[in-house]
Amino acid sequence: MESAVSSSFPHLTYLVPAQHNGVPLVELAYNLAGERGRLAAERGGAWLDNRRLTDPQHILNAHTTLVLRFPPEQGYDHVELNANHLAFEDEWLLVLHKPAGWYVNAVPWDTYGTIVAALHRFLSVRDGVAPPLHLAHRLDRDTTGLLLLSKHPAANGPLQAAFSQQQVYKRYRCHCAGLPPWQAYELRTGHGRSAHGRWRIYPLEEVGHQLPQCGGRVRLAHTSFSVKAQFTQSALVCAYPHTGRTHQIRLHMASLGLPLLGDTRYGGPDHYQGQPLSGHLLHAAELSLKHPITGATLTLTSPLPPRVGWLQRNT
Repeated sequence: MESAVSSSFPHLTYLVPAQHNGVPLVELAYNLAGERGRLAAERGGAWLDNRRLTDPQHILNAHTTLVLRFPPEQGYDHVELNANHLAFEDEWLLVLHKPAGWYVNAVPWDTYGTIVAALHRFLSVRDGVAPPLHLAHRLDRDTTGLLLLSKHPAANGPLQAAFSQQQVYKRYRCHCAGLPPWQAYELRTGHGRSAHGRWRIYPLEEVGHQLPQCGGRVRLAHTSFSVKAQFTQSALVCAYPHTGRTHQIRLHMASLGLPLLGDTRYGGPDHYQGQPLSGHLLHAAELSLKHPITGATLTLTSPLPPRVGWLQRNT
């Protein structure tokens, strides 16, 4: 079962009383929050006793705790895929050109407006049935570029092994604030959550140590960098992650004093050349791996998207 993620996003908590025993979820949600409540029930944003409800007609029991989770200010994402988003597909694998602003997988307030859900819908319409999709890796909401999924269970194990054994070559393009004092750099740090639950880096010597206030341990994060071009106050950098930690490249760039343009979470500016940035400038540009079934080498590239900060520096 999926557990709710505590967050600062808008939500409503309600202890179901005896008089609402046997009431369908969507009915109570609408009574509590109107149209927002109905959408929460229909899009997977309703949680009962810390478990997500996926059926709007779920019958509620008294003395349970219902939480309706709502999207942040920008509202629900409208995610629809078409054939132009496909970078590669065979009977085993599928690779997408991921746009910015779309979540890859379910978030606490939504299971519908995500790339995985949209891909299920697209394949169901195109083929009459959607295969059992499995994410081989993830990209952050505002990261663009190549996203790899398996379409067949036989590919899952080999893909997972390839990623965990660092047998997948990944090249990302970054547009960062500041000028690197080097042409090439390699960074190894610890990685994990802070005592407040935010992702952060730790000193390398703390890898393997217990994380504060949680059961995990500090893990290794390893990235190589090379400078592609330098400008007056920013630079284009290629990043080659050897491990796949959450926010790894973003954290490593920020720790070097070179936060990504648009990455306000980690100290990056929110404007470039007088224009507002809609998110961080990180692009999964190249992916190369051994095909998990055929054994052939699969190498794919993705062009930079037409975004502020890339358009001016598309070199």
